[in-house]
Amino acid sequence: MRLFLCSHFSSVGSAVEKQIAGKKVLFIPTASIHEGYTGYVGSARKLFKKAGALLTEIDISSEEFSKIKTLFDDADVIYFTGGNSFFLIDCLRKTGTDKLLKRQLEKGKLFIGESAGAIVCAPTISYIEKMDPIPKDYSQSDYAGLKLIDFYILPHYLTAPFKKATEQIMQAFPTLEICAINNSQAVIIEDGKRTIISVE
Repeated sequence: MRLFLCSHFSSVGSAVEKQIAGKKVLFIPTASIHEGYTGYVGSARKLFKKAGALLTEIDISSEEFSKIKTLFDDADVIYFTGGNSFFLIDCLRKTGTDKLLKRQLEKGKLFIGESAGAIVCAPTISYIEKMDPIPKDYSQSDYAGLKLIDFYILPHYLTAPFKKATEQIMQAFPTLEICAINNSQAVIIEDGKRTIISVE
């Protein structure tokens, strides 16, 4: 499985520029669609285009599953933006896209998850509630994540406007294997090996 997990893709995406150049990237902004600020979505879109990626955009919360499946099958790279982690995992599980995604990643496709897109890879996302409010219409009976990794990404560590929230999360879950990263860092997982990189 090949994963590139980060806080802020436009700050660190240069690290995977060669892997996305000329590739078909499925760009999924679903986590961001109810957020007030979405500047990170536009900056990520620009970086992909600058790198020569071929972008196709889809919102899994409103699209037919058959179309989602077709686009997942066709993509070389699957990218999830930041936004609300609980809304994103709810959409993934409700639509069956969670299982579809896992099958695609087993084929060796590159997964890029930014902020919420990285958080949902964990075994559970309950730890992130101080950063992300749980939507009133959340439909799952638990807060299980995708279980693509066996640790917990904490994005935007000590970075405004999440400085206080990330400090509180670290203090509240001392026994959880939290991997805290700032906006200039990313976690790369390949062949079961985890590497943290910094992009200046």
